[in-house]
Amino acid sequence: MGLIKGIKSVIGGYPGGWKKYARGTQGSATPSFILPSDPDDLRSQLPPLGYREYWYPAITADSVSKRKPTGLKMLGENLVLFKDTHGEVQALWDYCPHRGVYLSFGDCFFEGFVSCPYHGATFDGDGECVEFITEGPDSKMVGNLKAKKFPTRTLKGIVFVWMGEGEPVPIEEDVPPELFEGKEMVLLNTIRYWHCNWMIALENQSDAHNCFWVHRNSFVQLRNRTGGRPRTPMGYRSTNVNNVAVVAKRGAEQYYADENGKVPYQMYYPRIDAKWPKYKWRLLWTWFFDLVEKMNRNRKPFDTPEEWQGMHLPGMHRLRFGGPSVMYTRWCVPVENDLTRVIYFRSYRIKTRLGRIWERFSYHLYRNFLFHYNFSDQDYDAMRTTRYHHPEYLSATDSHVIGQRKLMVTHARGAEKHQSIKLNAQTTAEQLVEDFNNDLAMSKPEIASKVSDQIAGSSSKSNK
Repeated sequence: MGLIKGIKSVIGGYPGGWKKYARGTQGSATPSFILPSDPDDLRSQLPPLGYREYWYPAITADSVSKRKPTGLKMLGENLVLFKDTHGEVQALWDYCPHRGVYLSFGDCFFEGFVSCPYHGATFDGDGECVEFITEGPDSKMVGNLKAKKFPTRTLKGIVFVWMGEGEPVPIEEDVPPELFEGKEMVLLNTIRYWHCNWMIALENQSDAHNCFWVHRNSFVQLRNRTGGRPRTPMGYRSTNVNNVAVVAKRGAEQYYADENGKVPYQMYYPRIDAKWPKYKWRLLWTWFFDLVEKMNRNRKPFDTPEEWQGMHLPGMHRLRFGGPSVMYTRWCVPVENDLTRVIYFRSYRIKTRLGRIWERFSYHLYRNFLFHYNFSDQDYDAMRTTRYHHPEYLSATDSHVIGQRKLMVTHARGAEKHQSIKLNAQTTAEQLVEDFNNDLAMSKPEIASKVSDQIAGSSSKSNK
């Protein structure tokens, strides 16, 4: 058996012994995404592969070579991207209409065109077959063979693709306004992959309560006393803005405040006879970062219309994160049922060339790691193990998440295509959130008066 293997069997440790299959053969792998089908569950109306009638970020333009096409999957669709004769990135369906071969396996032997690897059918940026190499210059396939085209637009070095079946809407409706600004607007980006459905990835960003718990030991949160939304059992005030965004408003953060208006750092939890946080050691240095934060408050905040804050259709979340003058965007692009391309944008308005150089340098030096790897990736373990099809028992603090779900099923373009099940007039989740908030409001009327009505509309199950 061998000494090492024998010891592992005795102690039951991974990769041998009882622990190897303690969680079954699936182990900690991502559970397959299943859409709920209960008429009492608003999630049953959400498309697993996203809403098609929108512009989506695809890839950075400099990732597309002039010599080789690039294959990319979005919303369950395989695309091939290449540069046309003008150097602009174009997108076609990754399918040769002749015999069905992947065009992305081909080449760009002729600058500005993509050629199929099977018979040399060569297409331009509009999907027209301009030559059929193996049949010679007199081929009758020329002018008769056409590949499906997906409209594209490149902004700030990011290629956006229209994934809809209908005519593209003006791209300004779907893309943050700062991407149309001049050179003073600096856009930095990072692309990550999460093995979970896009809705799970997006809803995570709307859940500020997990910040205090999940991210407690991230470098970003080690600078703060608690981080995220202060502890409160009451939900966000959420506002529907022009039927394209749901914006969370502050409110109820003083629920646990003392007579001096201060929320205690440690709180006592009587049913487990314990305090949380357990220790106060981080207070040894957070006072310094509190001073830095006060200085940052004097910086001019990143100006953007209200509808471009919070969760915006079809699948992005935007907030000032990393300083008031920075706009952070997390855009969750569906790839497959269980895979999401998470694209981060960080937007700055910087007037000086030296300042722009510094921001790019510091981003690659440490900011990208701090915010997108060390911080945001801490959410990943929770996201990839979420079983979305099981009933939920939601809290008052989930009000913003269910408001986000209602915005989608009510106002997203093409939402009607996914409404195959007639929902109950009011789902259990809406009632739960309403009841919990009402009960809390009765106990703290002075706090409740500052909290407006919640927009709700997701679904969950109460205990039955």
